[in-house]
Parts: sequence; structure tokens; C-alpha cells
Amino acid sequence: MESLPDILKKIILAILILVVILVAVFVSILGYFSVSAPESAQSVYIYELTLSTTGPLDNATLLVPVPSYYNAESGKNETVINISRTSFTNFDRDTISVQIEEVNGVSMLKISADRISPLYKNRIDPIPIMPGQNESELPQPTDIYSDRYSEETPELVEMEIHMYDTSVDHEIDTKTPVGKEPLFMPYRITDTIGSPDSAMYGDYYVSAGSSGYVFETPFILSYTADDDNVLTISSEFHAINQWWVGGWQSNSYRERMRHEFQGGCDGTYQVTGILITGDGVY
Repeated sequence: MESLPDILKKIILAILILVVILVAVFVSILGYFSVSAPESAQSVYIYELTLSTTGPLDNATLLVPVPSYYNAESGKNETVINISRTSFTNFDRDTISVQIEEVNGVSMLKISADRISPLYKNRIDPIPIMPGQNESELPQPTDIYSDRYSEETPELVEMEIHMYDTSVDHEIDTKTPVGKEPLFMPYRITDTIGSPDSAMYGDYYVSAGSSGYVFETPFILSYTADDDNVLTISSEFHAINQWWVGGWQSNSYRERMRHEFQGGCDGTYQVTGILITGDGVY
């Protein structure tokens, strides 16, 4: 029979071996994270614009702010929006022109056409599936489109522009982007966001603990329309750093603005938006 000192020696040796194994596993995990984070790191720009009009816009020219920055090398403001990288949904590209145009030294998105017509579609109600019923036997819904509102086509459809750009060549400063990173230009900051509680800033709901700014930026619009027509333009820009460390992690800043324009327009219109900074993991 083993003596008590021999048993204690074996227990101590087992504990030491276990500690060595745990330390080795911990070091391996740290090494994996230190390698995987830089290798998977990626910065991304996401841009989205949606447009809808309740009636036709004639002789239309819409100049909409896009995210831009000052390029010290070229000595001018440049946008990160590349039309060749964008996708279009519900845009008639044969009749509607979309391009980047410089206005007073600032890049803007120019949407123009002799006529921009609305797009309406029918409402498709969900069909309930009864127990034991084969889904393939159900009648398939049919989409019906029109350029005017009717009982048959009551739902207004948005025109959409999207860009997802992974070619960003630097880590984005998501905490303090003003003056450093692309923002809707030209802009004027009118208020600071920094309440510990959720709050409304004009028409925008901001969640508790968010920080950022309220800003104004000009839309330059020219078109004729009925007095009761409503043109709605919504634009959003999201700049993200993301990496993989046992799961995707990220931090970001984002801008969004939305406005409804009543009747015909011919001039410059200040639109309010919000910039939320420092969102995510640091």
C-alpha cells in the first residue's frame, strides 16, 4: 500500500500537469484570436437610397447629397459612391438617368428624367395552409403593376439604389468620423446626440446611450407635379469595421435622412438627418 506522502506527490504532479495543459490551451486560444482578428478584418461601406412618388414628376432633376470626403492628395471633395458598383431595383434605367455630378465643388447624386412615374402594385394577402395540405397545390400569387393608384393596385412601390463596397483600404474611424470619413455633404451640424435615455430628435428615434449629431444638408430639386403629390426620398450610409474573433464583431457609424416633398419643387431644400457614431465593439 502506498504511503500518504507518495499519494500526495502523485496528486501534486497531476495538478501541475493539469495547470500546464490549461496554460497551453489558453496560450493557443490567445494565439488563434490574435491571428484570426487581423486576417479576417474588413471595412465596408453600405449605401442605400429609396425614392417613391405618389404621382408623375415631369421635367425632373433631383440632386441628392452622397457620402463624400476631402481628398488631400487631389485637393477636392470626392464621393465614395461608385455607380458601377450599385444595384437598382424598380428603376427604369432606359428613361431615368442616374449619375454623379459635381455641384459647387461637392459631388451629388443626379437623378433626372423627362418623367418619373410612380409604381403601384396589387396587395397579396397570405394564403393559409391547412394541416396536411401540400403547399405546391395552392394558387400562386400574381403581381400586377400600374403607374397609378387603384383598388386593384393600392400599394406604392419604392425605387431603390444599393451599394455594398468592400474595397475600403483603411480602418474606418467610427468614433470621430466628422472631418475624417465620408459623410453626406455639404452638411451643417445643428445639435448633439448624447442622451443616456432613448429620445426623439425631430422625426428620428435614437436608442439609449447613442452618441452623434443632428445635421442639415441641401437637396436641389426641380420638377412639376400635382399640388397633392408626395415625393419621399430616404438615404442611409453605414460605415463598418468587422472582424472574426470566435464570432463576427464590429463597430460602425451610420447616417440617415428622410423627407417628404409636397407638390412641385424648384429650389434648394434643407433636409435634417442624424449621424450615430461609435456603435459596436472597441
